[in-house]
Amino acid sequence: MMQALQVKRIGDELEICIPDTVQLPVKVYYGTDSTTENKTGYIEFTEKGWQKTKDPNFQERLYFQLQTDSELFIGAERRLPLNNLYNCRDMGGYLTTDGRLTRWGQVFRSDALHQIDSQGQVYMERMVIKKIIDFRSPEEIVKDPNKMISTSETFNFNPHADVAQQASTQSISKKDEDKIAHLEQLVQTEAGRNQLYKNRNMMIKQMEQLVIGTNAIEAYKQFFKVLLQADVTPLIFHCQGGKDRTGWAAALYLAALGVDKETIYQDYLLTDKMNAPRNAKRMAIYKKYTDNEEVLLFLASLQQTRKDYLDGAYKTVEEQYGTMTNYLKEVLGIDSDHLEILRNKYLY
Repeated sequence: MMQALQVKRIGDELEICIPDTVQLPVKVYYGTDSTTENKTGYIEFTEKGWQKTKDPNFQERLYFQLQTDSELFIGAERRLPLNNLYNCRDMGGYLTTDGRLTRWGQVFRSDALHQIDSQGQVYMERMVIKKIIDFRSPEEIVKDPNKMISTSETFNFNPHADVAQQASTQSISKKDEDKIAHLEQLVQTEAGRNQLYKNRNMMIKQMEQLVIGTNAIEAYKQFFKVLLQADVTPLIFHCQGGKDRTGWAAALYLAALGVDKETIYQDYLLTDKMNAPRNAKRMAIYKKYTDNEEVLLFLASLQQTRKDYLDGAYKTVEEQYGTMTNYLKEVLGIDSDHLEILRNKYLY
């Protein structure tokens, strides 16, 4: 049986969770590819639970595995250790309902790649990222073009998600100062306060539109067409913050592989933890321009990743199509043969 091996980074060190079921001492093998044959070197551990170790190669992404008599544990850091990217993470290590595991090192979800530094570019090129799918609008791309990853080809599939686009551009500029001033003026009236309160939940409606909107459906159809092609991984898909447009793409990807709804929600909500440092910085800046609670709550709502946002998408799917599998087949054209191809490609 295959299980996910938990790995996390604490500064320059790694921590690996040694399962209770192993016999000590135990060797954890590592290497730069995510196959089950990946055994470049190893680290020996003499205790169970979370154990610190020096990163054997901080310049490249490593994958780790541990073999017992009955189980193979395989894992990696969930988040890529890239400067200025908060939400770039591996979609591997999720169990499916039939007991398989999503493959590490194949598909990554991320915030926009214009933020990475030269060290991050080199790191991704060493990973040999082959395809980048950008869900942003042309306006967002012109404003913040991705840094070049020389090994990759980029596709732009725009779901036309206006609210998500607004949420992704909440960085301070003169224009944003004017926006805050407008919001402060809006909340001076009861009608304005009511409108702002209503708008705090507009992301739910946006997620519904990612399910049924014509442009969104076409964008996610193209996303799966790339996933189904040969020799496209490692692949990264992203929008600006890696939150809504990317979050729904991730939900569709995991659902197609047979990952259960609860796990899909866990992946979706992980964005809130990943983006917390960035969001805290933004809110600190906003508070320099306003102390109005209604305005700050509205601005915070555009940055948050909330369960009821994904509920909006799932409710729409379940009310109109019954299940995610039906939605994938009837709306995105992912039939049983396509599902089999995807699962053979992206599951261990």
